[in-house]
Amino acid sequence: MTPWLLMVALSATPLTLEEVKEASRHQLDAVRAQLEVDRAGTSKTAAKSAILPQVNLNAGTSVYFGGPQRRFSTVPVEGVNGAVTFEQRAVDTPGFISGNFQLGVTITQLIYDGGRWWNQMSLAGAREEAALGQLQEQQLSSELEAVRRFYELVRAQQTLKILESTLERSRAQFERARSLFEAGRVQRRDVLDAEVNVGNDRISLLRQEQTIVNAQAELLSWIARPSTEVEAVVPAVVTQPMKPARLELVGAVEKAAQHRPLFKSLQAQVRAAELAVEVARSDYFPRVAAQAQFQRQGPTADPFFTDPTKQNSLNAALSLSWDLFSGFATDSNVLKARADTSQSTAQEKQALLDLEAEIRRGVKAVQTQEAIADLALQNSVLAKAQTTLETDRYAAGAGSTLEVRNAEVKLLSAELTLVQSRIDVEVARAALTRSLGTELEPQ
Repeated sequence: MTPWLLMVALSATPLTLEEVKEASRHQLDAVRAQLEVDRAGTSKTAAKSAILPQVNLNAGTSVYFGGPQRRFSTVPVEGVNGAVTFEQRAVDTPGFISGNFQLGVTITQLIYDGGRWWNQMSLAGAREEAALGQLQEQQLSSELEAVRRFYELVRAQQTLKILESTLERSRAQFERARSLFEAGRVQRRDVLDAEVNVGNDRISLLRQEQTIVNAQAELLSWIARPSTEVEAVVPAVVTQPMKPARLELVGAVEKAAQHRPLFKSLQAQVRAAELAVEVARSDYFPRVAAQAQFQRQGPTADPFFTDPTKQNSLNAALSLSWDLFSGFATDSNVLKARADTSQSTAQEKQALLDLEAEIRRGVKAVQTQEAIADLALQNSVLAKAQTTLETDRYAAGAGSTLEVRNAEVKLLSAELTLVQSRIDVEVARAALTRSLGTELEPQ
């Protein structure tokens, strides 16, 4: 184990795949989707307010000062014969000060508005459902990206271990070549070749250490954690014998349409668009509301504050308002809402077509990666056997350093391909799981 790898092993925090999946739910895009759900919930509450009584309380006091004034007033005038006539005469009034004390409560209840309020409530509920589906879909997307970055770190760590094993083999081969040279059984160039191989393997190891740091940073950035030394705990499915997944194209689209949050969201958006048409159409109908008003008003504090039986009034009214012509604004709003409905329906149909293609690609990707993983395992076994054979031949003086190195290079390539293929299998399965909206079943 290299000093750097030993230091990381001692200080790194273990990080499991399940922890990464859970942390991905707090990724920035998922948080934004959650805020949209919260906003939709607030809109739903606001929509309910239309059917609740609107209560308004007002109170106040004021003082009015009026200076001396001359006003013309119509007054009765009795003539000599007793007849009464009316004349306009100027009347001078002195200045005065008057008060005004007021307390009132008004209650307004909407009775009918052409169906706007109940359709508005249903519309807000549909939008909240659509936002919730988008949240769940975004969580799946964030989780898939987190899984991919987690496996990138696993691949980097596993690659580092393979390169470390390769370096150990190179060192052993160098020691073996030097011993054979000192015994006079091989030439000096074999020792030099082996030493160069050790140097090249050290360079590869150093580069891989940087790759690990980059993979750690990418993963931690995505799951919103401070950048530090972490070690991905290798899932058992990567190290254990691979179990092929059960893959069926027949009925896969219908299954995904039932479980995938995206389609629940799209269905809710279509329903919301249809309700928006009904909301727009409500402007064709009249609006009926009832209102009750209690008011207490007086010019002086007495009896406004001292006698509750005086200065009171109660008013009740039933009003109807009907916008008979709005300059075709209502027609325009209805047509726009219907166009939005057609667009939402088209998006839903296109999403189904895209899903079918996505599932077909996903199934084929899993099948291909599983087949590659099987071949990679076979190649790894053969490469190990060839390396052992060439090492034994060289130790017996029947081979060369070049033959041993070629075998080691093939073994390194086979081991890296095996790690890559096993991780590609899990990433492909995770992508297909996200497409279906449910876990894959083993065969």
